[in-house]
Order: sequence, then C-alpha cells, then structure tokens
Amino acid sequence: ARWGTHEDIAPYIDPVFQNNVILTKTESLTMNSRPKDPKTARNKNVLVIGGSGSGKTRFWLKPNLMQMHSSYVVTDPKGTILVECGKMLQRGAPKLGKDGKPMKDKHGKVIYEPYRIKVLNTINFKKSMHYNPFAYARHEVA
Repeated sequence: ARWGTHEDIAPYIDPVFQNNVILTKTESLTMNSRPKDPKTARNKNVLVIGGSGSGKTRFWLKPNLMQMHSSYVVTDPKGTILVECGKMLQRGAPKLGKDGKPMKDKHGKVIYEPYRIKVLNTINFKKSMHYNPFAYARHEVA
C-alpha cells in the first residue's frame, strides 16, 4: 500500500475545472458520466464527515455549491448555508450553448438557469416549505 500520486488520480479529473467535484485543493473528480476510458467512470455521490469546526462547510460544501453543476441535497442544521448561498443558487449558473459559452438574450444579457430551492425545516415548520411526501404517492402500498 502507498499514498496515491497526482498521476494516479489524473485520469479521473476533467481538464475543465468547472466540470469536477472538488475533493481537496489538488484533487477532484470529473462529473462526466461517460469518460473517455470507461474504467475511470465513478459514482458521483459524496459523504463528508468531520467534527465541529473541521471545515466541512467552508472548505468542501461552499466551493462545490459554487460550481453549480449538479443537483444538491444539503443538511443545514445551523441554517447558515441557505442564508449565505441561497441568492447565488437562486440566480443560478449561466446557461451554456453548444459551444460552451454563456447564452445571451436579445438584449445581450447572460441567461441564467436558476436552482429550485426547497427547504424542509423540522425545527420550525413555519420556515419550512410544508413538503408533503404523501402528495406524490400514486399507488397504495400493499
């Protein structure tokens, strides 16, 4: 056994920085579900575990939210992430054309694809979106 090197992870990194999940300062994982070499295809789910004050939000979550390349489910027990990142996600990422450049409307303004943010607050239901999972049930389970 040995520590991995940059050469070991290089096949798993997309050359375009924005197309990666940031894992560390120097390592990332491509979001491309069909990389050139099928052997480098990986699951894109990530679980971040760390003690209080270890930097889970500041050094992992926020940089990846800023990438805005995925759907996200975020547990926010303090309620700070929504306050700090909500407006950015509501505006969304620029909509990209086939050439990879941001699309513009007829007035020359960049078109954005906003995120739909849903909040389930189990402490204060008045601040929650009142999500009812039973409204989506179509068949009775036997």
